[in-house]
Amino acid sequence: MIKENEKKEFIIKNVRTALLNKNTVKTIVHDGMRSSAISMADDPSVVFVENVIRLKGNILYSTTEEEIRMQLERILDKHPNLGAYCSSGALTQFFNSLGVAKIQSYSSEPGNDIGIIPCESIIANNASVLISSGQGDLIFPKVLVLFAFTSQAVSSWRDAVARLKNQYMDKLPDKIIELNLFNPRFESVYILLTED
Repeated sequence: MIKENEKKEFIIKNVRTALLNKNTVKTIVHDGMRSSAISMADDPSVVFVENVIRLKGNILYSTTEEEIRMQLERILDKHPNLGAYCSSGALTQFFNSLGVAKIQSYSSEPGNDIGIIPCESIIANNASVLISSGQGDLIFPKVLVLFAFTSQAVSSWRDAVARLKNQYMDKLPDKIIELNLFNPRFESVYILLTED
């Protein structure tokens, strides 16, 4: 358990370092982990963050519920004239419990609003995300916020599909989309990445 906690703390530290040093993204190996051959390049969540940064994407990282609330409020403050909707009722309730009451569940298709969609997987090798109708309605507004956990990081599309099959067993969701974070259909795309 201690080694697992050390690895997790090391990954959190290096994700934060990558985000702070956006101009100089590099892979770092922790001295204490050299002997066990664990490098940051082995962790898909760090590779994902590095690739999003390299592509100049909008990624916001949090490790606590308070940080999630602050990141959401920053996004909402950048777009004060837009309503905020979430495709998942459970996730909407979670955000509301954090004190972000501006976020509502989709009641109809929003027009030029902020939409929050939970991710199924984040794909490290090309900085894309896998979303599906299994997490809620897939309605794409003007500003998109993709909510993901570091545990959802996988190396490739093949790994993302395998993870999806494992999660949903025999009944895959009707809609499965690999979303490029730089799709011109959106005015802005944010990744809200949370440590779990």
